[in-house]
Amino acid sequence: SREGRKRRRFSEEDNNNNVDNNEDPLIQVLEKNGRIISSQLDTYNLNLKLDREERKDHATSLVAVLNKLADSLGRIADKL
Repeated sequence: SREGRKRRRFSEEDNNNNVDNNEDPLIQVLEKNGRIISSQLDTYNLNLKLDREERKDHATSLVAVLNKLADSLGRIADKL
């Protein structure tokens, strides 16, 4: 019965393939997670930039309104 069976011999190449096959899914998952995190950080940075620009625009508008108000109060005070 032993003669009918063939033994499979494991070479270093087979062992390396098994290790690579086991690591490939892990590496793929890690790379995918890295891309997702990178995308989220890019989106977060873009949102922060847009928020800063919006606050700057609001501050500029507020300063313009306060200047007009100060000018108007100055004219009223001059008339009194």
